[in-house]
Amino acid sequence: MRTALAVLAAAIVLPAQPLAGQELDVTRRTYTFLDSRLDVDVLADAPGVIQVIRGERGRIEVAARSRDGFAGFGLGGTHTRQLRLTAVGSEAVQYLVVVPENVSVRVRLPTGASASLAPRQALGTWSWAGDPPAASDAVGSPPASPVGPDNVPLPTTLGGLFLAHRSTWAPTMINIPELAAVRSLSLRFEGADFRIAASRPLGVSPGDRNHMEIRVDGEPLDLVLFIPRGRAAFQLRSGDTRIAESVGDRPRAICGNVVIQSPTPSQAWLTFYPQHGRLDCR
Repeated sequence: MRTALAVLAAAIVLPAQPLAGQELDVTRRTYTFLDSRLDVDVLADAPGVIQVIRGERGRIEVAARSRDGFAGFGLGGTHTRQLRLTAVGSEAVQYLVVVPENVSVRVRLPTGASASLAPRQALGTWSWAGDPPAASDAVGSPPASPVGPDNVPLPTTLGGLFLAHRSTWAPTMINIPELAAVRSLSLRFEGADFRIAASRPLGVSPGDRNHMEIRVDGEPLDLVLFIPRGRAAFQLRSGDTRIAESVGDRPRAICGNVVIQSPTPSQAWLTFYPQHGRLDCR
């Protein structure tokens, strides 16, 4: 496991060789762990990424790599054990946390978002920017450009997403049959319009008020669905699997590996990260 940890710590996100004038430091630590629940609090101000994977019973292994700074961690807590991760003076930071099988893990990111790794999930990866976005800068803000017909790539919205569809009504159910080409899938309950946006141009068929199907293939993309608030019921599915739903304007995630955010009282965001085209669902 120590060898695997070292390989993984050197593999994710940041370049293996430092740029001129930069220094990459890797810090490692192992803890004995016999509990069934673990909170991971990321307290770093720098942008970064954390990956949580399953490993040996009875121990937690942590590796951290920072650019031009110092990364640190400590295990504490009373009722629920807390692994606290921090970084000082870093431009970017990475954390790799190896946890025992069957331990429930909750991750709190510097943005205030909360994510979870269910006991049966083998891997979870989450990233964050240096500063949480202001509500006025959210990707969900209406685009300044006019909306054209479906299947025509439109100018990018705020946040660098391509708007694929917009309407004044939203279907009761959206089905995305295949998730293999979906890097992240975000449901954003906000505003009064229904919109579909993606990190690259995407063609969609409008469907009807009861059902819409979105087929995604090719290079992996980030898909964002904007669902108007105040709907009586809404459901997101992948084939026969329920991913999320909203009843009485109360969104909830049914699958794991999800980041839940509430940027403002009128916004609720659920962002899922499929692994190998699948989500771990109840």
